[in-house]
Amino acid sequence: PSRHICPAWWISSSVAQLKATDPEEEPLIYGVSGEEAMRYFSVNKDTGVVWLRQQLDREVRTPATDTVNIQIGDVNDNSPVFHGQPYTVHIPENTPVGRSVFMVNATDPDQGTGGSVLFSFQPPSPFFAIDGARGTVTVIRPLDYETTSAYQLTVNATDQDKLRPLSRLANLAISITDVQDMDPIFTNLPYSTNIEEDIPLGYEVRKITAIDQDLGRPRGIGYTIISGNTNSVFALDYISGSLTVNGQLDRENPLYSAGFTLTVKATELKDDRSPSDATVMTTFTILLIDKNDNAPKFNSSEYRVRITELAQVGFALPLFIQAEDKDEGVNSMFQVFLTGNNSEYFTISPTAVQGRADIRMRVAMPLDFEHIRTYSFSLYANESMSDHVGFARVYIELINENDNRPIFSRPLYNISLPENTPPGTSLLRILATDGDAGTFGTVRYYFSDEPDQFSLDAETGWVILRASLDYELMRRFTLTVLARDGGGEETTGRIRVNVLDVNDNMPLFQKEAYVGSLRENEQAVQPVARIRATDEDSPPNNFLTYSIISASAFPSYFSIVMVEGYAVISVTRPLDYEQVPNGMIYLTVMAKDGGNPALNSTVPVTVEVIDENDNPPEFSKPSYIVKIPENIIAGATVLLVNATDLDASREFGQASLIYSLEGSSQFRLNSRSGEITTTALLDRELKSEYILIIRAVDGGVGPQQKTGISTVNITILDINDNVPVWKDDPYHANVVEMSPINTDVISVLAIDPDNGENGTVMYSISPENPFYTISSSTGKIRTTLMRSIVISAVDRGTPPLRASASSTVFVNLLDLNDNDPTFLNLPFVAEVPEGLPIGSSVQVEDPDEDKNGLITMALQMGMPRLDFYLNTSTGILTSTAVLDREQIGQYHLRIIAYDAGRFPRTSTSTLTVTVLDVNDETPTFNPSVYNVSLKESVPRDHIVARLSCSDNDAGLNAELSYFITGGNQDGKFSVGFRDGVVRTVVGLDRETQAAYTLVVEAIDNGPAGSRRTGTATVFVEVQDVNDNRPIFLQNSYETSILESVPRGTSILQAANPASSSDKPSTTMMVNSGS
Repeated sequence: PSRHICPAWWISSSVAQLKATDPEEEPLIYGVSGEEAMRYFSVNKDTGVVWLRQQLDREVRTPATDTVNIQIGDVNDNSPVFHGQPYTVHIPENTPVGRSVFMVNATDPDQGTGGSVLFSFQPPSPFFAIDGARGTVTVIRPLDYETTSAYQLTVNATDQDKLRPLSRLANLAISITDVQDMDPIFTNLPYSTNIEEDIPLGYEVRKITAIDQDLGRPRGIGYTIISGNTNSVFALDYISGSLTVNGQLDRENPLYSAGFTLTVKATELKDDRSPSDATVMTTFTILLIDKNDNAPKFNSSEYRVRITELAQVGFALPLFIQAEDKDEGVNSMFQVFLTGNNSEYFTISPTAVQGRADIRMRVAMPLDFEHIRTYSFSLYANESMSDHVGFARVYIELINENDNRPIFSRPLYNISLPENTPPGTSLLRILATDGDAGTFGTVRYYFSDEPDQFSLDAETGWVILRASLDYELMRRFTLTVLARDGGGEETTGRIRVNVLDVNDNMPLFQKEAYVGSLRENEQAVQPVARIRATDEDSPPNNFLTYSIISASAFPSYFSIVMVEGYAVISVTRPLDYEQVPNGMIYLTVMAKDGGNPALNSTVPVTVEVIDENDNPPEFSKPSYIVKIPENIIAGATVLLVNATDLDASREFGQASLIYSLEGSSQFRLNSRSGEITTTALLDRELKSEYILIIRAVDGGVGPQQKTGISTVNITILDINDNVPVWKDDPYHANVVEMSPINTDVISVLAIDPDNGENGTVMYSISPENPFYTISSSTGKIRTTLMRSIVISAVDRGTPPLRASASSTVFVNLLDLNDNDPTFLNLPFVAEVPEGLPIGSSVQVEDPDEDKNGLITMALQMGMPRLDFYLNTSTGILTSTAVLDREQIGQYHLRIIAYDAGRFPRTSTSTLTVTVLDVNDETPTFNPSVYNVSLKESVPRDHIVARLSCSDNDAGLNAELSYFITGGNQDGKFSVGFRDGVVRTVVGLDRETQAAYTLVVEAIDNGPAGSRRTGTATVFVEVQDVNDNRPIFLQNSYETSILESVPRGTSILQAANPASSSDKPSTTMMVNSGS
């Protein structure tokens, strides 16, 4: 449109009203384009009102018609649109990685970034990728028809608008076609069997079966043996896979005993029955079962040996005897035993054998050449399961030996004689006999170790003393003697010679002198010393008795008794150190033995008595009382104290005392003289009394030290040496306006730390004022006018002391509370997103002064106060709990404001809090689990389930989109993007997959980054339909049979029983043939 403008129009004047419409009824944005137009005009982007920005001048710009361009700004209000749906593609499973297999096309009519479309898979696919800009779908991982035959992908097309991006979804179905790329595989692995060794020729051991893994068009299979078929004892049918016996088997043959491990190869056959390159190999383990067809045998029919008659029981004869049964298992088990005259003298092991064993023969009973010289008996090996027996003869000859030794008449000879027996005395005769005859029976006697004191006659066996004896040196002799026969055999005997004591030794003390000690006042009985003496004689000559035969002092105070082999000297009564000369007592002790006559010895014993600290110090008084003036000089003597100690020694007595003081650092006590003096000037006003604790300790150490204690009470007398001091200076008093006459204004206080009259304060107004009065004793002031007063204070001491300065009292007039609080910035409205803390400031004013104008706010009782907190002083309102729009969408809070006057005044107002919706609710399926049964014959696009899901949020936050995110790898199902209806995409096949577990997600349309997801599970059971025919494994079958084969014998497997999954059984019949 055109418009004439007057140059006199003011800046900001409205020039024109623009109006435009959008066929899609979307909101428009107005604007001005062109440098000249933008300099003089502006347009309101929402209303289209054109207004003047700069004053026009007709002389500068000639009147002309200009064009106003209206630019309508685009709003992103269109979602991308897919073209060419539905999307379906078929590709072979050997499609190489990186090849493009499809291109998705979508456009967006919006402009700018709102019309630019990017593609993506939702969710991403591990096997395919899509170019975000072009929509090209590419293979990114190798495909396998046998693993997955179809993929159902969801393509997401999203525009690039930054403020409000829009998107749309489309389904892409990719079907995989089979390629011949799989090797065959054996079924029913592993192959292993056991057969008996006497199995007849032609016996079928096992049928071997392999199948082609390519399910689209499987090939036939050919079978061959690659290795392990020793001597070709087995045959494998090339077509049927039947393995039969082709040669004579014998488990005892070393070539066959370990069994057979056949390597079998299965080859896929082409259409012309020629072998292909697709092969697979496996092993077939065959073990032979043993038959009992062998008898046990010995390695020799006769065994001979010579052994000594001294062979001990358990001696193994040097014979190599071996028994063997070549059968296996229980067929090779047999018993071995001896039989015949005198066979009980020997034993064999083992007696039970399986297979083969070395037989060990041992001596079972003692042998004697003089009794039996030769042995002859039989050895048998007998099977328990059959009548098979093995036999051999055994001959044993004994060798004669000298097997008798001399034997003493007694194992031990005992003799006792006194130590003074003279040398040359014959003591005793020993005797030994030998059962052997001749020289073997002749016995001679010898000492094992020749002793110095004794001799032995080799022929007669007499023992003779040849040297003097000493009981104290050797009390007993044990002599070892030998009896030796003519063959060199020896027997050992013992002679025990006991020497008897004679009393020829006196007692001997262990020390030449003994020293003991004890403290005075020790209670009886206290051991002082332990004494011991020894006597080398034997009992009873060495039995000792002890006695005290002399004492230098207090002989009746001591006793001696035996304790654990010692003579213990003890005191029977306490001793007093002060009564013992030099603290020492000297004793003489005698030890006497038990001989007849008795021998004795003596030894000196010195006893030292130790002094004890047993008296504490004591002060002359239990407490001292002293009074001194507070102006006493430092260092002046206050008191002289004294303590005494009854102990007489210098170590613990009077001379050892040391004084100490506790309680104050203002005083000092001389540690030796006991003089108490001051250490500094005193001040009664700081402290008027001191209580000191004084101590006197003697020379004892640790727990033995003794202490005396007393107290000193010192009272400080007052001197008038302090002037009164104002407690508060200056004083300020408040009087409420319009108060009556004689109202109490304030009480002043001056403090004088002196005592009595010296500390009593008198008050006065100086100079005198007719408008005020003051109490001279209490300091209370009364007035009728608002004034300032000068006051003074003086004490009542002698001479009286006046305060160093006067004090001033200032009296102020106080305000009355006569105004109500007033709210500002009404009305109070706040908007806050749910789930976040809120804050809204409330302002109130009161024209009163001081506390009357101090405002406090609070929430009125009965409001929902648990969700909010109002700061009583600042007026800031905050939430005390997370707000939930779905519970409460709006709050109306009543606020009361009151001042701090003595009689508070109040005002009230209302605050409205609106809770804005936030995407905080998760979509919820009801129910969350769906169970569906479908026949495998249902058509494409069949409805499987209608899902129900809700979201308690509002607006876009409650708008839901549905996706299948799991269990749909082969793309058999889809779900409605908006309605949540699950449908079939392609036909189902129960023989391929009988059940599906689909995971469906519902996503709300909240802001990006805060969208919420709900999940449901759909269990789909595919019910069978009879849609598969029986399939022969081969186009033709050939086999050979004996004409004598009995009726009912299985001769051929023409079909695989597992080739069909349909429930009806397969029945085959031969239509014709002979």
